[in-house]
Amino acid sequence: PQNNEFLIEVSVFLSESCPIAQYMTLPLKNSYNQFASDSVIFTAYFPNLLSTQESIYNFKQKYSIPFSCLDDNTGEMVSLLGATVYSEVFIIFNGEVVYKGMIDDSYTSLGQWSPAENHYLYDILEQLIGGGGVDFYETIPVGCLI
Repeated sequence: PQNNEFLIEVSVFLSESCPIAQYMTLPLKNSYNQFASDSVIFTAYFPNLLSTQESIYNFKQKYSIPFSCLDDNTGEMVSLLGATVYSEVFIIFNGEVVYKGMIDDSYTSLGQWSPAENHYLYDILEQLIGGGGVDFYETIPVGCLI
């Protein structure tokens, strides 16, 4: 019998004031709604010194974010994962980072938006949950600098 026990952690870095982070809440929610379970856990981290419990709560409400939004003022998660910009996402499969980078490629550079052609977060989650392995890879995330 195949062992179907796994844990996927999706960690994303957001900022209340970054337009790209605001925009990326929609593809994040879409992936959450499709894949979230006891084995697939989403968490947003706010490593901005100006973030407060209230500003994070207001952002969560405004963009209807259905998963945990945590203050990372200490930068602990930024250091742990090596995050560089807001809306950078990390997919951790059974304790190992298998992907870091863009949620999707709708922003190729700051201010340059177009409909996404690659839905990295969604596609990798679909592959992992379907039992396919994923070799580590990364894309260069676009967003406001942390």
